[in-house]
Amino acid sequence: MEGHYIGLSNGELDQHIYRIMRQDYMVALFADRQNVLSQVQNWKDKFENFQLKLGGMLDGERFEYGFRDDFVGQCWTRESLSEAMWGIYANDPQVRFVRIRSTPRTLLRALVAAHPKMPQDTCFIGKVEYKREAAIEAYARNGGQFELQTRRFAESLLLKRHAFAHESEVRLLYFGDAKDYAANGLYRYAIDPHAMITQIMADPNRDRAKWLADKAYLQKATGFAGEIKRSKIYDPPEWDLPTFTS
Repeated sequence: MEGHYIGLSNGELDQHIYRIMRQDYMVALFADRQNVLSQVQNWKDKFENFQLKLGGMLDGERFEYGFRDDFVGQCWTRESLSEAMWGIYANDPQVRFVRIRSTPRTLLRALVAAHPKMPQDTCFIGKVEYKREAAIEAYARNGGQFELQTRRFAESLLLKRHAFAHESEVRLLYFGDAKDYAANGLYRYAIDPHAMITQIMADPNRDRAKWLADKAYLQKATGFAGEIKRSKIYDPPEWDLPTFTS
């Protein structure tokens, strides 16, 4: 499946990547055994999908891509110890969030298994590159060469501006048909969550005194037999008292 990987070395295919999401969405993922991808237009950065949104001029005639809304995707991060990521994606203290863990190879295998027809043209996972706006515009112009390759459009979805570099993203991408997506731009496909997810970590904002009860709920709600942890990023230090002499 080498052609499905974009910007990822062989050594990175089995490294951990992470996704922060609402706890109830994660419970639904286990209950429904479905992963959920979202149309790019739902993503926060309006530079997303710049290539397909722009269209272009071909031999002096303005054109638009008829498949401009056909890509869906899911964003993961390579950052395992980032307070910024919890702050961005778990920013409502009244809502419980979790961080799930997987690998690029595992995610792609599940996507391909659900789409065995021509997966080389539809299923991708890649590491986001962070570039200056001028470099992104140059990519869109492509030296005046017109290319209609789904891999190239997938590559365009892996280019972001330097302002987002702290996210250290990896993106799972599927090129399907917008008619198959829900009205809110979501697309669901079958997976085995117990094979796809290797760890669950609860958000650092929850009441530590209630953690054992929270953990028991997560185990029962998901049936997950793997590691379930709580982020300690906001915990006070557990140090012995410092000893001084006068």
